[in-house]
Amino acid sequence: MAYLVKQSHRAPAVTEPVPVDDSLPRACIIGAGSSGIAAAKQLYLAGIPFDCFERGGDIGGTWVYDNSNGQSACYDTLEINTSCPRMAYSDFPMPADYPPYARHDQVHAYFEQYVDHFGFRDTITFHTTVEDVSRGADGRWDVRVTGPDGTETRTYDAVLVANGHHWDPRWPEPAYPGEFDGEQVHAHDYRSGEQLEGRDVVVVGAGNSAMDIAVESSYRARTTTWSVRRTEWVLRKFFLGKPSDQGLLPPGWVPWWVTATRLRIGALTAGSMTKYGLPAPSHKPGQSHPVQSEKIRERLAAGAVKARPGIERLDGDRVVFVDGTSAPADLIVWATGYKVSFPFLGPDLVSVEDNELPLWKRTVHPDLPGLFFIGLLQPIGAVMPLAEAQSAWVAEMLGGRYLPPSDAVIRRQMVADHERNARRFYASPRHTMEVDFDHFLWDLERERAAGRERAEAATSALAAPLAGVPAAPAPTGGARIRRTLAGLALRAARWKAVGEVPQRGVLVGAPHTSNWDWVLTLLLAWRYGITIRLLVKRELFVGPLGWLLRRTGAVELDRKNPATTIKELLAEAEGGDPWLLGIAAEGTRSRGEYWKSGFYRIAQQTGLPITLAYLDVPSRTVGWGPTFHPSGDVSADMDVLREFYADKTGFKPEGFTPPRLREEG
Repeated sequence: MAYLVKQSHRAPAVTEPVPVDDSLPRACIIGAGSSGIAAAKQLYLAGIPFDCFERGGDIGGTWVYDNSNGQSACYDTLEINTSCPRMAYSDFPMPADYPPYARHDQVHAYFEQYVDHFGFRDTITFHTTVEDVSRGADGRWDVRVTGPDGTETRTYDAVLVANGHHWDPRWPEPAYPGEFDGEQVHAHDYRSGEQLEGRDVVVVGAGNSAMDIAVESSYRARTTTWSVRRTEWVLRKFFLGKPSDQGLLPPGWVPWWVTATRLRIGALTAGSMTKYGLPAPSHKPGQSHPVQSEKIRERLAAGAVKARPGIERLDGDRVVFVDGTSAPADLIVWATGYKVSFPFLGPDLVSVEDNELPLWKRTVHPDLPGLFFIGLLQPIGAVMPLAEAQSAWVAEMLGGRYLPPSDAVIRRQMVADHERNARRFYASPRHTMEVDFDHFLWDLERERAAGRERAEAATSALAAPLAGVPAAPAPTGGARIRRTLAGLALRAARWKAVGEVPQRGVLVGAPHTSNWDWVLTLLLAWRYGITIRLLVKRELFVGPLGWLLRRTGAVELDRKNPATTIKELLAEAEGGDPWLLGIAAEGTRSRGEYWKSGFYRIAQQTGLPITLAYLDVPSRTVGWGPTFHPSGDVSADMDVLREFYADKTGFKPEGFTPPRLREEG
């Protein structure tokens, strides 16, 4: 289901202090904005010892007007662009009497209520600045802080960075040529329309803040010019009387094109901006972070705001644009975004260039164990629920209830996420942290569930019956039935397994009771908790084995619509799961010069890797081989397979073609 917080989701208030388990790792949280308090709440309820340091004296970060920390970008007309039920924390809905899109003061009040409802205000240390975070020789973290009582250094097992990314203004680089006689401010320093009163204002930028400031300027300034270098698709906040982000909400597992289609519908129904003097966007809806405004079109149509393209140069009391026009100006407001920076992390530790900081699930730095980033993402939606999910995940890690996959898996997922992001959005510093809101929540929950199973398996007293193979996660429900049956059958047959067992499998073919390699593969998959997607025609899945598998729900059948199945696999692959594997244990049919084995074709179309599997009847052994991605060079890929099977079977004649992997001329 898509994320939508209802009043019934409110958790009971925490009225008694939660005991701290000092045997758990000690953590430091930097910041008490929307992400920092989400982290503090999760660690507090988990009994994890921690300190939370806030530079100012307020809770809520950028949502606090004139925050005492001096870093808030809040202005008097600011309101949220995500509706309240989609912005609220999962177990604490915003008050029912709030408007669909809350004002900044209402959001601030909501954060204050959240902290008091869950009883962790005393865990926050205010008016304390984190000056430096460095890694000690023992791998722990030394944190130097300065507060009312002076400067001190404390040591922690983990650091959760939640300092936000809307506080370090990014000015145009390089600066535009020419001289300007008036005043220049960044949108970060804009607070109210009083700064615009009676002036000739040029607002530069295409984001939400730029449009808000231009609209307010149209009521207060003498003239208002809105300069847009690259036009964005401007969506409306309401569609058919409802908040637009609450309509047509697909579940998180759907492929990206569904979300892109929803954004395209919103853009088309909102109408084109070209009639107001802006060029057509050079990208499709969904290929950039969405922006919203209910009033910008109205003020453009009234002539109160004049739209102009990008700036060519500054010229005294005027601004000259690339189309040759110019506008009077004594105030330029640069709504040109923010830089991602961490003044307490040395560049030798964490280096950020053009806002690019690769992280696993936008949270974990694989080279710096114990360093986590909370809320450092730009969702198509609100940050708060994602920061909450990240924080719950970190709490599970620190509490020992979650075990991550291998380092190789983590890095492969990071690469896959980065490449997917590059395909979805046009290249820009504003898109280096972009995520799809619902998909991110779904994908992270899936990883958390897998990690909890790994943690349970690591502490389970059950020993694997086959030598050299790790115990699988404790099964439940139908999985328990399947594992019991598989274990009995394998022990009776005295079969053993070698190699690293994959976690999920995609089997391609048409197994039946005479294909004992299939039978054994399925039994082993059941025994070791591999999730099976079996692509077969229902009418070919016959005999008692077929009946049993259908009754237990062990596999998904019916390949009557292969195109749909491929799309489903692609949707799963979108999650960046390199452990979603194709197991080579099926027959091959080829046509012409191309090798068209079923699993090879699926791997090429979906980008999923292949794990080779073999069965050696004399030794009663099933083996899981290496995992590789098809290169597209059929001959080279066949050499990989030949070498693997020749090594396992002992047959090495020249020109050997692996059994069940035949090429036909």
